[in-house]
Amino acid sequence: MKPFDKYPNDGVSILQRQTETNARHGYGLQLQKLTGQSECAYCGVDLISDYYRWLLLSVDHVIPLSECKRLGIPEDWAKSYSNMVISCLGCNWLDNRYEIQGHELKRTWALEQFFVLRNAVFNERKQRIQESRMKELQFYNSHPWIS
Repeated sequence: MKPFDKYPNDGVSILQRQTETNARHGYGLQLQKLTGQSECAYCGVDLISDYYRWLLLSVDHVIPLSECKRLGIPEDWAKSYSNMVISCLGCNWLDNRYEIQGHELKRTWALEQFFVLRNAVFNERKQRIQESRMKELQFYNSHPWIS
């Protein structure tokens, strides 16, 4: 199940554009209200059950804005809540320089193409983030601060 399944219209319509400037107070809160998300879309950690988890709340553009621009995806789609998921800071950081392979600039995009690409990018990034988390866990467990 993808997080987009819980979005209005099953995640296949452009939602309003992000206008706020803060994830926890603004656009993250708005995305949470629109979609009901309360867990990281990548690792599943609950991000609203207490204050310390809430401090980890972040929002990830599934197709990074730089990639949207490079590919010619309309800015209103790129900055729409339809291209965002709730994430923890750790997962957002782990794959923050994602580049889409095999796609070039298009003059026009059909909305369906955008959503197919968004879903494919989400699936690939989720896998990559999970692999990175495993490496980080191995590193963490191999060091002396663990008693």
